[in-house]
Amino acid sequence: MNTVRLAAFKVSLLSLALSTVVLAQESVDLNRPNNGNTISIDLPLSTQGAIWPPAEVADENGDFILLGQSLRKNAEGVVEVIPSQNQLISKNSIPPQDENGVLVLNDPFSAEYTVVRELDLSEGSSDLDMVLFTQSFGPWDTPSGAPRIPGLGDSAHNLNTDGVVCPEIAPTLSQLASNFYRPQYPLHETPVHGFQGDNVRYNADTWAPEDPQTATGCSDDISVACPGEDALDSDRRSTPITLGEWIKARGRLTVSLTDWDKEQGAYTAANFNYKLRNLLPNSIYTTWAVRPRLLAETRRPIDPVATPNVIMADSRGNADVTFKVENPFPDPATDVFGKRIVGLSVVYHSDLQNWGACFTRFGPGVDIHVLFNTLSDGTFDFAPNFITKSKTN
Repeated sequence: MNTVRLAAFKVSLLSLALSTVVLAQESVDLNRPNNGNTISIDLPLSTQGAIWPPAEVADENGDFILLGQSLRKNAEGVVEVIPSQNQLISKNSIPPQDENGVLVLNDPFSAEYTVVRELDLSEGSSDLDMVLFTQSFGPWDTPSGAPRIPGLGDSAHNLNTDGVVCPEIAPTLSQLASNFYRPQYPLHETPVHGFQGDNVRYNADTWAPEDPQTATGCSDDISVACPGEDALDSDRRSTPITLGEWIKARGRLTVSLTDWDKEQGAYTAANFNYKLRNLLPNSIYTTWAVRPRLLAETRRPIDPVATPNVIMADSRGNADVTFKVENPFPDPATDVFGKRIVGLSVVYHSDLQNWGACFTRFGPGVDIHVLFNTLSDGTFDFAPNFITKSKTN
């Protein structure tokens, strides 16, 4: 009798297991693709974000160190975009201008770069020893409405077509009214806001260097200059950042579509995983998205991949981080608002400061510097086969 009951119990368990398998099979969406939902790419090294200014690092003379797309006129006089170039571009290049010589912000491909020379990035080249500098900046107020990069007196023309990129931060009315000027700095000596230990502070309206008060104070009147300050903060890097060190960086991006919507038959999000190596140790980077609608704008040509979008390099210069992005790849055929992510960049913040959803306080090459850019090799859309849709409620 017990044997019969045991056999019946086993049959019951088997029936339950089979029914569970059947139910599980019935819940599977047969339209969901089993592969093709992940891509990995090597991030192209670059020093270029916007087309003007030509690059976001400079040499000691203020000429632009370009790793990216160059602009050159062909035999017919038409400006062509030449990807994957390594060139030194003159700070006196003539940018897009109207008949009155005023900088034009929305026609970047109407003028060519003036190439000083080609750069040699091969092993042992003296070009690898070039020390990287920021660009100078100022004033804020110019005929075109774009702050001047390079700064007034450092070049024949304003080469900045990015305009005021973050009016929530700057400029203030007092900065607009002043002769604001910020000089070039070696990248490793870019001023850090609030940093003590360099014996200098900068006037917020003009950027003129001032003697800060000592911690003990030599006067109760903050307008009285005191001789130096107490070095309370940790020492900063003291060795220059060279082009050779810059180009040792490596980046691998893996994008995986996720959050399958059975009703729509589409993914609704993606994970963006960055594996970055040989970065500047203990440094701050951020990552930014380029979308078709942003390419036509002059105020903010990029926006954060995610919020926050900070990447912190460890003491060995490594960083691994993943950002989840909702509906990053709308179908181009129906993407009337131009929200599709077609390009990505990773930028270095030489002032050790990120600015929320704004990529800079001043402008490209002044306090931010592109390291990787998927557009620099001529690739317009790095994930052309990916399509996502917005989540349904």
